[in-house]
Amino acid sequence: MELRHLTSADSRRVPWKNGRGVTEELLLWPPGASFERGDFEWRIARAGVAEDAPFSPFPGFERVLVVISGPGLRLARGAAAPVVVPPLQPHVFSGDDPTRAGLLGGPVSDLNVLARRGVARAQVAVLRGAGAELHADHAVLHAVAALRAQVGESGVALAAGESLWIREAAAELRVTGGVGVLVQIRAAS
Repeated sequence: MELRHLTSADSRRVPWKNGRGVTEELLLWPPGASFERGDFEWRIARAGVAEDAPFSPFPGFERVLVVISGPGLRLARGAAAPVVVPPLQPHVFSGDDPTRAGLLGGPVSDLNVLARRGVARAQVAVLRGAGAELHADHAVLHAVAALRAQVGESGVALAAGESLWIREAAAELRVTGGVGVLVQIRAAS
């Protein structure tokens, strides 16, 4: 098991595919892959949404969105009825569908996970002073509010906006203080 503490210095600012904003790319896998080429298996990023706007399409990917600050979003996808996405509740949807976001009373920040269908699977949970069993190729704990993460014998303090990347994750994770979003990624079977 390998742990890596990620700060804002480890992220990369990437323009949205639709040109309407900028994303802070926290992690992209595998090494050498590129968002611009679209040859990645999975990606975790954070973005701000300041106005009603269409989301960039990501055909072939499953998406998970978690509003980490602000009042929430209303997502309209294709012909489906709009869905309200409240803060700190993971919402799974297909990157194939044309999707439009509407603000619910003000700007939001969100955490986005993209997993290439048939290659990777992502499971996302919000942890508030709780624990979780890690069984994944990669696990990423993103601190929404400052917290302390205990993974096995290793303890790490994360400030808001920082992340802990755990590779070959097979351990118990305990979170104290604060709120974190846990993303576990496994190879699709």
